[in-house]
Amino acid sequence: MIAITLNLLAEEQQAQVERARDPIKFFIAVGLATLTGAVACGGALSAVLMQRRAELQGLEARWNKMNDGGQGEGDYQKDSNCAAEILALNHSRTVVAPQLAMVKDLIPSTVQLTHIAFTLAVETTGGDSGEVEGKRPAAPKQSRHLALRLEGAASSARPELEVDQFLKSLRSDARFGALVADIQLRSIARTSDTADNTGHRLSAVNFVIECSYKEKVKK
Repeated sequence: MIAITLNLLAEEQQAQVERARDPIKFFIAVGLATLTGAVACGGALSAVLMQRRAELQGLEARWNKMNDGGQGEGDYQKDSNCAAEILALNHSRTVVAPQLAMVKDLIPSTVQLTHIAFTLAVETTGGDSGEVEGKRPAAPKQSRHLALRLEGAASSARPELEVDQFLKSLRSDARFGALVADIQLRSIARTSDTADNTGHRLSAVNFVIECSYKEKVKK
């Protein structure tokens, strides 16, 4: 009985050794371990990727917000410049209306104005960006240049003399001359003849006169 028991134990130990040396089971165990490690690494990489994606979305949102702010600032600057131009034009209306009345009183019967236009140019000069030697920076100055352009036609036996007489009237008028710095005849050209009420043929010219008003400086 003892010999049989020993033989059975020896056979069982030998079978265990053979099972431990089975290469198929060994490779299966290694494969399972490798697969488990790959799954674990994939999960970690996926978590890192999701975190980076969230950070990227946050940066993109901040970038869009900054761009929207810059666009808003550009729109504000554009609206501010437009408002300044409108304000300058509104201030000039107090000057334009009396000038039209003055010119109307000086137009002779042989002259007809076909177009009247005012142009206003605002120029800003001076002004320091910071303090110099403890002094306050100089305030910028705005210069307003107003010009009146008169386009019209004159008809008579000698229309050039009528235009010259109109120029003399503008230059000699005391009220108009006190506001105007220079009056120039920009162009004059003959055009087709016209007829008066009696049917007589009259020569005609087209002309352009420009009146530059005295410069006004606003601090």
